[in-house]
Order: sequence, then C-alpha cells, then structure tokens
Amino acid sequence: MKGLIMGLMLLVSLCGYAQRITGTWQVSRQANCLSVELDEISETEEELLEEMASRSGNAPKTFVFNNDGSGTGNWRTYGKRKPASKEKFLYRYSDGMLYLLDKKSRLITGTYIVENITASTLVIINKDRTCERTEFARIN
Repeated sequence: MKGLIMGLMLLVSLCGYAQRITGTWQVSRQANCLSVELDEISETEEELLEEMASRSGNAPKTFVFNNDGSGTGNWRTYGKRKPASKEKFLYRYSDGMLYLLDKKSRLITGTYIVENITASTLVIINKDRTCERTEFARIN
C-alpha cells in the first residue's frame, strides 16, 4: 500500500513538473494569419513572407516566466539600434489559459490558449486570432 501511495505521489509530482510554465522559453515556430490563409503561395507572396521574416532579425525570441507571475520578453525590434528589446510583463496561468496582465491595474491585456505544454515544449494560440500559433522550446 505504501508503495502504491509513493508511486502515485511520484506520478503527480512528475505531471506537475511537466505542466509548469515557469522557466525560459525560446520561440521555435510561429504561424500568423497570413501564412495560414495562403493555401497556394505564389512566388511574389513567398518573397514577401521571406522579407517579412528577415526583418525580424536573427536574434532569438525568448520569454522568461518567473514563479512570482512576472516575466520578460526579448526580441528584435525593427528600426532600433539595440539588437533586442526587453519588455517586462505580468502573467497568470490557470486552467490551460495564459493571461497577460497590465502592470499597474492587473487587468487582462492578452489571452492565449495553451494547446500543449510538456517539460520541453509549449504551444499557445491567441484567443482573439486563432490563426496565430506560437511554439516554444524550453531552454532553461
């Protein structure tokens, strides 16, 4: 009986670890509405998509979610001298939803559906624009 309880506790703790959003995540794949709406891409549209992707730069997009509900995002901003901009944010993760909060009023400013979360991957979908999908890989 003790072995069964210990096994159950171990399983629950492993599942809890896999469901944690805290840590450092890097964007591995991102799909926007334009790429989803284009079924057959012409050469001109393909060139346009490649140019749009090249403007984002080669600095990796990373997000850090802290235990206290705060986080930072790091990405390249077009037209800025600095290679990357860091933006602090507040978040709340519950019931498969990720909420971005306003720093002062703590009102919800963005809502994302967590499609999949494991120990190494995170997939979120913008609730307002379901064609925007972002996949992350845990780097820390």
